Amino acid sequence: MTFLATSFAQEDARNLILLLVIGLVLRFYAFSQIYMIAIDGAFQYISVAKLFYQGAYLEALRQPQLPLYPFLISIVTHITGNFELSGQMISMVFSLLAIFPLYMIAQFLFGSKTGFWATLLYLVNPLMLHCSVDVLKEGLLIFLFFSSVYCSLRFLREGQGRWLIWTVVFTAAGALVSMIALVVVVVMGGWVAYSAMRGREKERKLFYRYRWSVIIVAGMMMLFFLPGLLGGDFLSTKKPYKVVEGMFYRWFVSEWPSLPQIGERLLYVLDRFIEKTYYVSLPFAIFGLVWKLKTREFITEERYLAILICVLIVIFFPNLYASGRYHLPAIFLLYLLAGFGFAKILELIDIWFTKYRRLAPIILVIILFGSMVSFSLRPQRLDKVGYKEVGLWLRKQTSAPSLILADDPRVAYYAEREYIMIPSGATPEEIVKKGMAEGADYLVIEERKSEISGAFAAFEKKGVLKLVLRHPYGRKGMVVYVYTMKKTKIPSQKVL
Repeated sequence: MTFLATSFAQEDARNLILLLVIGLVLRFYAFSQIYMIAIDGAFQYISVAKLFYQGAYLEALRQPQLPLYPFLISIVTHITGNFELSGQMISMVFSLLAIFPLYMIAQFLFGSKTGFWATLLYLVNPLMLHCSVDVLKEGLLIFLFFSSVYCSLRFLREGQGRWLIWTVVFTAAGALVSMIALVVVVVMGGWVAYSAMRGREKERKLFYRYRWSVIIVAGMMMLFFLPGLLGGDFLSTKKPYKVVEGMFYRWFVSEWPSLPQIGERLLYVLDRFIEKTYYVSLPFAIFGLVWKLKTREFITEERYLAILICVLIVIFFPNLYASGRYHLPAIFLLYLLAGFGFAKILELIDIWFTKYRRLAPIILVIILFGSMVSFSLRPQRLDKVGYKEVGLWLRKQTSAPSLILADDPRVAYYAEREYIMIPSGATPEEIVKKGMAEGADYLVIEERKSEISGAFAAFEKKGVLKLVLRHPYGRKGMVVYVYTMKKTKIPSQKVL
């Protein structure tokens, strides 16, 4: 493909092969350690994928979720026959493919050594590794995002129209996964416009090309809003759109934040950003940045990336409780500087520690990556696997449609039934009252040690509840109880 064209040496080929092997090993191990998929995967992506799979395309497009990832799940499901496995396969494949644009960005700006270390940091990032084996869209998003960033860098440096076209293509595809992908064309547009205002002929030509590309793409998008096609619901029902709308409303309409509030939000978002970066890699990024500034090697494209990082962080100020996964694009841009800083430190060690020239870098690598891998290889949701097992048991026990009152909705997902959520902090009386009022057939609730032991005994005596399953699991005294609520009659069973 055209966008892959770059000056690759034999060292780059070796690096990429080694990185692919490391990535495959880590992801296959992480895949063996995931015991239950994320709630987003169960209720946002797979539910829409089922509509695509059934041929209800317009209905799927009107759901509150951007369509590309669920659509790909539906396509792969025609081969695998399993929605969960299809979602995980797509995440794994694209998270591995993201190695290429990320490495090329680093190699293009900093060299092959930085490309290797920056990409390795990406591969062992715990949050990304866990997303890569789950039914989550981050693998696909990161691949499309970094492909668009790489192409935008080539466009800014070389000015060739093909790089602008590829930037728009990858950004448009990324926007069908998450609207955060649009940040690339927005920042690039601002950068080109500012350069054009400074009066340089080359930048003016870049701006004209960018302007016409935006007009053409915007015109093509407007076709979807013609009467008889998708209509306004295609955008207005989307969850990312609602998030952006809510952020705009909080910032500019309902409550313009005061300076102390802005400072508080800034500290909170930065703290979480650093947490998801994983602390050990941050000093290397700072060292790389200081080195660049001190040696005055901070080139135009690197300043463009710095602005991109800042914008990606700032846009989450109004929405403090957005998932930490939203920070991943900015984190991996920061890893470019961390990889550069790490490579420079290894060069300095090679000069300074002549006696321990081989040992010192090994110790440094172990400290850096060992601290992250220990988090990366932890089992996922093993402490919740009892809900999955109970859900699968309920699927076998019930044939008619039923309503499940539970403190984790994935019970109903695995049971293939509808659910009502137990309100946080609700008392046993409030839980039973809610179930009775909404016509629940089952109550599924977890007991940790003696937290709710015997709490529903009084309701069993009154005949309101009937215990049909007591399922202990895990190593911390965790038990999931399943009660029927008056209507459903199935054989009692004490232990799964």
